[in-house]
Amino acid sequence: MKPGTIPTVKHCGGSIMLWGCFSVEETGRLGGIEGKMNRVKYREILDENLLQSAQDLRLGRRFTFQQENDFKHTAKIMQE
Repeated sequence: MKPGTIPTVKHCGGSIMLWGCFSVEETGRLGGIEGKMNRVKYREILDENLLQSAQDLRLGRRFTFQQENDFKHTAKIMQE
């Protein structure tokens, strides 16, 4: 088993959803998401974690935030 891994069973149901970030040097915050993900919940996650993670990772004010083009990520509330 590789360090930092946990053995899992891919049967018997159940799942978790997480939000996380990383830089070239290290990882940032990792947060669990309860319930169904939507654009409002995604905005709350970013409000609570994104800038704090950038600060924790010592990225300063200049960093590139990247995400996929899921509709939650491109909603009007997110562009604001």
